[in-house]
Amino acid sequence: MVTIKDIAKQAGVTYGTVSRALNGEPGVSEKTRARIRAIAEQMNYVPNLAAKRMVDRSTNCIGIIWPKIEGLFFYRLSERIQEEASRRGLRIMLSVAKPEDALNSFQEHFIDRVIHWVYTEQTAAFIAAKQSFPGTVLEVGGRSAGEGPCLEIDRKGAVCKAVRHLAELGHERIAFMGAKTDKWVGYTQGLVDFDRDYNPDDIVVTRPSDPDMEAKITGYLNRDRKDRATAVIVDSQGLMFEFARLAQAAKVRIPEQLSLVGYDDVPELHRLLPVSITTVGPDIDVLANRLMDTIAQADAVENNDRNDRRIEGVLTVRESTRPPFGT
Repeated sequence: MVTIKDIAKQAGVTYGTVSRALNGEPGVSEKTRARIRAIAEQMNYVPNLAAKRMVDRSTNCIGIIWPKIEGLFFYRLSERIQEEASRRGLRIMLSVAKPEDALNSFQEHFIDRVIHWVYTEQTAAFIAAKQSFPGTVLEVGGRSAGEGPCLEIDRKGAVCKAVRHLAELGHERIAFMGAKTDKWVGYTQGLVDFDRDYNPDDIVVTRPSDPDMEAKITGYLNRDRKDRATAVIVDSQGLMFEFARLAQAAKVRIPEQLSLVGYDDVPELHRLLPVSITTVGPDIDVLANRLMDTIAQADAVENNDRNDRRIEGVLTVRESTRPPFGT
């Protein structure tokens, strides 16, 4: 028997787009609606009554699957999403359960639009739950599990912007503190692009949860000034809290002795040091609006190229960066 998923595959759109087109709901252009109905007729599609009942009982609520991690960025972003949803007459249901469990729970509550922040590699259980979900799942932040709408956070490009900013200030040695993720790739790419040497001694691979994190950062900060970089990029707001504490304990003056750029622009960062911190990363207001615009229109990203699915990082220059000491 022909299903809505068969029609979605033939039309090159999402399950949710087909559902809205066939049920006369808004959020689908008339051209797309007509094309989907024509394909359904050609394929002799017979509506599934159980699925139709779910559409009839759908709510104005959007589900959000959030990673189960601590972080001020996620707190601030969820706050802005809630504000933006309220402005549009929508409600939010947030879950930090396993993604497949959250998706099943949303389905039980007749929620057919879901934002999923992709934080870890997706499991077979989630992929199966997504394939059977009668609605739209917008995947954000990481690599999508299969087809469907997605918004990618350009972490690599953001950190590359940080390297460029520091290089333009005249810093020859630029250090990096954090994990070997896309941000580290952006750092290494930035060194190549802006003709700076790659020095393994200027890379401190660590996370806030690592037991040796404090020893690694303190060891770098306590080096003689000629043996360390004149600028550093810290790859997360969680690590920035630790770095700021340890830098003050080591009596390293920011930015006189060490220029500093942090990833993620959250207000709490600017109370950590006597100076406000230069940051890169997605603008929270822009990200919240893009998420709501995209999830509100099921076919909004179906025919766009990949650049339209990317959230660029923003460099915000503040007091923690300056030309290197002695220049």
